[in-house]
Amino acid sequence: MERNRKSSSASKSDGSGRHMREVACPTCTVHLQVQVPASGSETIECGMCQHPFLVSAH
Repeated sequence: MERNRKSSSASKSDGSGRHMREVACPTCTVHLQVQVPASGSETIECGMCQHPFLVSAH
C-alpha cells in the first residue's frame, strides 16, 4: 500500500509547471519519457545515442 501511494503521488504535478511527455529521438527514434516545461522549450539529451535535441512545451 505504501508503495502504491508513493507511485501515485509521483505521477501528479509537483506544482513546478513541468509535465512528463513521450518524445522520439530524431536520430535513433527511441521513445523517451522526458520532463518538459509548461511553456517555451528545452534541450534534452537522448539516453541511447546522446544526441541533444529540442523539446517544446506544445
